[in-house]
Amino acid sequence: MFKKILLISIVSLSCTEQKDFTEKKYFDLKGFSENLIADLQKVKPEVKKTWQLDAKAETKSNKDIDWQKELALFVDADLNKKAYLNSYETRNSGLETLFSLKNGEELPVKLLSIQKDSAGKVEKISIERSTSNYLFKTNSKFEMKLEKEKLTNYKIQTIQELFLTKPDTSIIIGQIIKSL
Repeated sequence: MFKKILLISIVSLSCTEQKDFTEKKYFDLKGFSENLIADLQKVKPEVKKTWQLDAKAETKSNKDIDWQKELALFVDADLNKKAYLNSYETRNSGLETLFSLKNGEELPVKLLSIQKDSAGKVEKISIERSTSNYLFKTNSKFEMKLEKEKLTNYKIQTIQELFLTKPDTSIIIGQIIKSL
């Protein structure tokens, strides 16, 4: 009995490991964001963060940020999910690569833009995402700016419109405060 359990465990582990090594068709936003999150959790930089809901805004500085939650939208917007493969067109123009949703496809991520500096380092990531059904419509734009692939600031803007109501706009802006 023990041998059967051991064999099943080994087989299932080997299958799991093979899934992790699959080649990425599009920019690896999930991996890039997770590496960024791990670095930010170690460094714990101070962040000047502004929240705005419609016309009301509030700004605070904080070092105690759950980066996993803060940047979850970037991780979730990764295009290398099985359901997303072959759903995007890739266009390169100079230092920018655009991944745009093909006509006829119905996925939440509509556009992913990766801009690199002359050394090939990512300096800006922009994402456009939208979802809708008969009750609501949500349009979001996420953006992160980097220097030498270290986060300098990020912005998440969302417009949500519920059926028969006025649209709500929310914006979160985070700016990393440089330490001396």
